[in-house]
Amino acid sequence: MEQVKEAAEKTIATGKFDLIEDGDYIVLVWELKSTGQVIGQSNMALVSKENKASNIGWVTHQHFQRQGYAFEATKALLAHAFNNFNLHRVIADIDTRVPESAALAEKLGMRREATYLDGEFFKGEWCDMWLYAILKREFQA
Repeated sequence: MEQVKEAAEKTIATGKFDLIEDGDYIVLVWELKSTGQVIGQSNMALVSKENKASNIGWVTHQHFQRQGYAFEATKALLAHAFNNFNLHRVIADIDTRVPESAALAEKLGMRREATYLDGEFFKGEWCDMWLYAILKREFQA
């Protein structure tokens, strides 16, 4: 749990709160209302100002998965981004070994557009990745 909090604090310290220039990103840290305990985060980065494209991701501490936190927080971040920034498209790169993340992307209204074989080198091995996306006109806040 402490690792999640430390990672979030480090990311927040270097992040911004607007998506204006390529590489700008937002981190939304999730805390339990009752205790203030950090249980996960949603993050978004501007990939291309010219193409009005951003990526989005999420991570949930294992003890708090499948309870709706990721959906609620990430949907709120999508709504905020589409309503406040000049975005046309949001993408999510998802490790194919984590079908729960793909299910969440689909619940958010995203569609699978591609599969990349050996798309990312993670923890010493190549991982296949799915590309999910949603357009602003498709998003239902």
